[in-house]
Amino acid sequence: MTARHIGGMKTVTQRELAARSKAVLDDVEAGEVHHITRNGTEIAEVRPISSRRRFVPHPERR
Repeated sequence: MTARHIGGMKTVTQRELAARSKAVLDDVEAGEVHHITRNGTEIAEVRPISSRRRFVPHPERR
């Protein structure tokens, strides 16, 4: 993958994301953040979920 590192984050073009989505998602799963560009403009940020939410019932609703 030819991602560029800018400020500690990887920047990937839309075309690269389409061609190498598995590699990008593997990086995200490993904790990396990717910025996605289209025509040289950043349009999205892909980052890992900080923590999984868990349903905890409210005591009054039981």
